[in-house]
Amino acid sequence: MLLRQVGCAATMTEKTTMEDLYSFTYSDGLREGIYITEHLLVDKLAGRFTWSRGIEGEALSLRQGSSFLISQVSSVRFSTRLGDPSSEHLTATQKQVAVKRTVETWLKNHAPSILSILVMIFNVLTLTVALAGLLTYISWQVFPVREDRSSYDMAQGPDSEVLVAAALVAALTAVAALLSGWWLGTFQCGGCGLQRNTLGIGSRLSDNVAMRLKVQRPLTGGTLAALIAWCLFIILLSPISYGLSRRTECLSGGCNPLPNSTLVPTCGVGSCSCGAVADLSCVTAQDGADLSICRNVKQPLCSATGSADTTSGVHVPLLVMAVGTSALTCFLFLIWLLNLWCMYSAWIRHRDTESVVMVQEKQYHRFSVNFRSRADGKLIFTMSAEEDPHAIAAALMPTGLRGFRGGGTPNYQAPSMMMGGYVPGVDGFDGGASSTFDHEGDNAELEPVWC
Repeated sequence: MLLRQVGCAATMTEKTTMEDLYSFTYSDGLREGIYITEHLLVDKLAGRFTWSRGIEGEALSLRQGSSFLISQVSSVRFSTRLGDPSSEHLTATQKQVAVKRTVETWLKNHAPSILSILVMIFNVLTLTVALAGLLTYISWQVFPVREDRSSYDMAQGPDSEVLVAAALVAALTAVAALLSGWWLGTFQCGGCGLQRNTLGIGSRLSDNVAMRLKVQRPLTGGTLAALIAWCLFIILLSPISYGLSRRTECLSGGCNPLPNSTLVPTCGVGSCSCGAVADLSCVTAQDGADLSICRNVKQPLCSATGSADTTSGVHVPLLVMAVGTSALTCFLFLIWLLNLWCMYSAWIRHRDTESVVMVQEKQYHRFSVNFRSRADGKLIFTMSAEEDPHAIAAALMPTGLRGFRGGGTPNYQAPSMMMGGYVPGVDGFDGGASSTFDHEGDNAELEPVWC
């Protein structure tokens, strides 16, 4: 009886030593404050292993796991990785969230400068500066030049087509300046419904950029308001200058009534022309000196002193328009540089790194266990990099495939180069002798001893 009890106690001790327990705890990459623990229990005596996975944190507790027969294992593969272990057990929805977070993290970590520079350059304020520069160029093109373009020819009238173009560009510049004021927070728009964000994409610019300097917003707002008022001045001046720069010249004889006819000639009908406005209005030509061929001609901007030639009188207003537009554009360019420096200072020079979504990366082993039966599918689990992956792979393989006895070869695959250059528990990994299994201590094939 005593011998039987001693044998039973020895059996219980031997059974305890034949159970290998591996545990790996890591944080969830998608949810802050959530931790995941994976357990792998290999019972060599019973010939089975059990894997379980628990999720805990913030009143959350979930468990999952499965038990498998070692004899049904066909192969074990493992690789050592650096990254987020929780990504190995994601659902389809969680994978989409992980991809979105990965892209966001990559953008904020690897391309903040590129993204910021694009927003700094391609924004509505830059468009306003470009339109103001175009308006300045057009304002100077109103004045006539000689055929060889060597100098101005002020004896001619202003370019009518350029006056029309100046009015159109001035209207576009005013709209762009209004949008720029809203984007920079100078002009308010309570019904727009858009909020501010860091980079000002699709919303107003944040105050830490738009008000980085005390004089930034007042100077920007004053300049944009002056530009809008000046554009309205150009829109009114252009048609007035067009009308004042033209006069009607008539040659007698063109609108004479036909002989023996009671019909009175009408401007724009037949050979009778009284100018563009009169022809479009179908004005009836009168008798005497008014019965003539008339046409619109440009009046000169300037004439020689004492000359009988009449001038249009729009020389000074057009010159004021060109000089004023040039001055406002130069000042607007300086304001653009000021805001550009504030964007650079906030987004690149002193970038806020707290808003960057960080995914915890750590070194771990990823195991893939295949089974003989397709119904069992494939088991994927992770273990700490401090564990010996060779020992875990050997413990999961059936007896006949685990060692080199009887000419058998282990049916698991280890990578030729593992991250970190060292696997705990394996000698000669860096160029040394190949690692083998400890077959002396492998007694998983023993049958249970019942007491």
